[in-house]
Amino acid sequence: MANETEELNYDDYTHDFMGKVGNIQDFSRDFLVGLARVFEDTLNFVPYAHVTTYSPKVGINAAMDVAAAVSRAGMRQVMPMGRFIAPPGWDWKNAQYQAIPFDVQTEDLTKEGLIRLIKSYWDQYLKGHNYFIDQWTKIIPEEDVWLGLPDMYQLIIDYEYPKLAKVFKIEPVHVVDFLKLATLSIDGTLGYGGEYIVYNPDHVVLNMRRCEVLQKYTDEGLYPPERAWMNCTFEQRISAPFFPGCKLDINLPPKDFKFAENEPFCVWTYTRGEENHQAAAAAPDPRLSAMKKIPIMPVSSSPS
Repeated sequence: MANETEELNYDDYTHDFMGKVGNIQDFSRDFLVGLARVFEDTLNFVPYAHVTTYSPKVGINAAMDVAAAVSRAGMRQVMPMGRFIAPPGWDWKNAQYQAIPFDVQTEDLTKEGLIRLIKSYWDQYLKGHNYFIDQWTKIIPEEDVWLGLPDMYQLIIDYEYPKLAKVFKIEPVHVVDFLKLATLSIDGTLGYGGEYIVYNPDHVVLNMRRCEVLQKYTDEGLYPPERAWMNCTFEQRISAPFFPGCKLDINLPPKDFKFAENEPFCVWTYTRGEENHQAAAAAPDPRLSAMKKIPIMPVSSSPS
């Protein structure tokens, strides 16, 4: 990992979109401290977003019970704790039974430590959402749970994006700006990657060659095939809030998840502005184009 972390060391994301997903190793330790803090804030915000979205369907008490169950499971923060050393019947206020606490803060970590921490936050965030869905579907019809997800993600994005933009030192306007935020957000894990074709800052195509849901989480048993397909069919509605003012089209994978050689899982087309919408609509079939492995084009200096 040392060689990777020394290759690039950006303090912000004011440079061109790099066409990478989850490339935290390309950024400085100070940048990663800020990013980790945003992720910590967002993890704390997630239960609020779920409760706000689904409490109208089940009542605030039942919704808070779900959040409490999740807080004791996937969303529980794990840090070293070994402060108290005492026999049965101990008096916890007695200093002789207390060790000096090992209090590690995010800013105490090295760059390599921050990378490991952020990867843990990514995994915790996605698995926490899945655990929430498991609990909601026990008390709410599953279709209603999925229909509520876009509003729930909108709450998270409205909270997280301004914080990310501050760390990145950007004011997002174009598709490539929102891609910067999305690909390094708490949703921007290493699992959703492929080739980005940037025609201009407001017209981008992603040939997704790796899908965390259909690979890692399905293999782990976290996502049964039925839920994986449900995730696919709702992905456009769930992901659209990550690109405000833009249009997102997704060419879905085959329902049986059987792929030809060089065939991507799915193809995402991001556009902003009517001219770019029309250009995307007139383009050849995106899945067939992706199988030809069209090379990535450089980002132009201004939108078309």
